[in-house]
Amino acid sequence: MAVRMAFGLHHSNGFEGSSIRHFGRPDEASALLHYYFGAANGDAFSRAALGYRHTFGLGVPKSCWTAVSYYQPVAEEVVRQAVDASKSRGPLGSSSGHGLPQIERIRLNVHANQGTKPDRQREVLQYYQYSADRGNIDAQTAVGTLLNLGTHGVSRDHSAAAHYLARAAAAGNDEAMAHLGHMHGAGMGMPQDFIKAHQYFSQSAARQNPLGLYGLGYLYLSGSGVEQNHELALKYFQQAADQGDRDAHFYLGAMYMNGLGMRRRSLSKAFMHHFQAAQAGHVQALYNTAVMHMAGKGTPKACKPALSNLKALVEKGPLAAALQAGHEAFFRGQHGQALLLYLQASELGMEIGQSNAAWMLDRGFTHAGHQAASVATALFKRSAEQGNVMSLLQLGDCYYYGNGVEQVTHL
Repeated sequence: MAVRMAFGLHHSNGFEGSSIRHFGRPDEASALLHYYFGAANGDAFSRAALGYRHTFGLGVPKSCWTAVSYYQPVAEEVVRQAVDASKSRGPLGSSSGHGLPQIERIRLNVHANQGTKPDRQREVLQYYQYSADRGNIDAQTAVGTLLNLGTHGVSRDHSAAAHYLARAAAAGNDEAMAHLGHMHGAGMGMPQDFIKAHQYFSQSAARQNPLGLYGLGYLYLSGSGVEQNHELALKYFQQAADQGDRDAHFYLGAMYMNGLGMRRRSLSKAFMHHFQAAQAGHVQALYNTAVMHMAGKGTPKACKPALSNLKALVEKGPLAAALQAGHEAFFRGQHGQALLLYLQASELGMEIGQSNAAWMLDRGFTHAGHQAASVATALFKRSAEQGNVMSLLQLGDCYYYGNGVEQVTHL
């Protein structure tokens, strides 16, 4: 209801079925009241919406630390879900984002005629499978990896994954060796066997493959199938991190945080490695760097980078599924439903939701009354405030032509 109030859709004539019929006058005060009560009762959407509003001062005082206080519990839940999903992938599972919704960053002003990814991904997978079956080693590794992890719209099939990866590993592909080590160590589609995992990781690491080096580091850190050795773990993680492996950076951060494999811990090095992992999208690292910024541990105390990370985390979580649902509704031709979902995402502060909703209204995809131009302009403005240059240009056009604004002819 708060979303509808914020956009003037709470009036009796606002909807016709699931489509928006008419934008009325927004009731910001009531919307905020709903958000505050919802946040007080632990509602994640309300907390995220207030976090966004306090970030930019939208109807509330602009306050970085207040925004952080609303975003943090929502971000914590996103991390918890990612960690729980990683546990289902066994001891070598990464919490770098598996288990969270896959959100396509589709901008309608660019991709409106291209469709969503699933169809394109199936075509690509079919091509790679054809190449893999004909003996292409790189294709065998790619198909095996996709089938093993079940990402990008592909269903998991550990048996088929092991088949393709074993063929590629036998031909000397170090990436396939590392993935087989992961499968044996995690017991994915086969009995868990750390000895075989160590063998495959060692073969891969001998060729300096970062995933193989990371796998060895994890085995020595946890003492799985080998004698626990923090010094060796540190060595292998460092070698993998030097090649950009984000999971290795994350574990190096944890080791420096706790002083494992070294004489004394180093919070500055812990922050540096967590920061590198966060830059690559590692979920736990995003949260850890935010907390370190908030506490001033290993880095100067700073609110803005903490807020940026927490907002990014929230936009990786379940609430962001509204954006993906909006894409899918749009490409099914359900434009009214798509617009409503994009408006929901925009209230969470998701810039793509804002720009897509504004673009739909500007292009007349729904007939939503004379207030639609004002809503589009407000959304272009919010999108521009978050750095979208195209929305800034559109906003300039709105003021120049007087669409959804009062024309200003002098300064």
